[in-house]
Amino acid sequence: MARCDPYSLATRVAEDLVRDELGIVRLEDIDPKAIAEGRGIRVEAMPEDYAGVSGMLAKHKDDFLIGYNVCIKSVGFQRFCIGHELGHYFLEGHVDELLPLGQEAHVSRGGFVSDNRFEREADHFAAGLLMPAFLFRSAMSRAGEGLDAIQALRKQCRTSLPATAIRFQELTDEAVAVIQSVRGRVEFCCMSDRMLELKPGRWPTKGDALPRSTGAAALHAAPKRIKDNERIDREASGDDWFDTFHDVELFEETVGMGEYGRTITVLTTVDALPDDDVDETDGNWSRSTKR
Repeated sequence: MARCDPYSLATRVAEDLVRDELGIVRLEDIDPKAIAEGRGIRVEAMPEDYAGVSGMLAKHKDDFLIGYNVCIKSVGFQRFCIGHELGHYFLEGHVDELLPLGQEAHVSRGGFVSDNRFEREADHFAAGLLMPAFLFRSAMSRAGEGLDAIQALRKQCRTSLPATAIRFQELTDEAVAVIQSVRGRVEFCCMSDRMLELKPGRWPTKGDALPRSTGAAALHAAPKRIKDNERIDREASGDDWFDTFHDVELFEETVGMGEYGRTITVLTTVDALPDDDVDETDGNWSRSTKR
């Protein structure tokens, strides 16, 4: 049974824009800056003193401007920032809520870590815009498995590693978990339907200390390794991350994200899971386990 996704509408609005209005048929042809400018929206890099802000949507009379962060020297991050602000522009109610009468600018701190509903909706819009399911699934079928597949898809879509990893676990039929960490603690954890069907007793939640035995903990213990984009692959027991997940063997792939100061961990099951070994999941569980 599919789980309820509170952000599916935001994703679908973006996908409909790409497919039905723009008629784009290749992932490589999706250009958020061109989409904005096609609507008469100016797009500009923000000054570097806006560190900590991912982007900005500004409005003066009937004219809109999108600013995006260039402090993170990643084309994928910058494209996602523009896509996020387009979410605020296109999604119903966002402009009225975020730019009420008399306010000319709204700054965003996106990246799937905000607790604000409007920021989360804009994140999912950006993911649907840059990685629409009707194109992304086909690319996934050719990309391989685990972190290597995510890295290949990231390059093809020109997207950020976290956004690509989250989209991958949303659309895969395999058991996959994605964990982002900062300063030695979990920032978010997302699990695919197949992984949730294994019914872990608990899972990493926002603010949890990283388990000491993990590759992520090793990288955060030496921040230069994160800055150098070092990667650690290892076999792991399910209870390393999930406590009561004793009988599941996992493959753990962790990579540092450079100057962003974070790590992404991708967990997959070592052996293929037969269909009769999993139970139907509760349809009310949320895809993201960030709390």
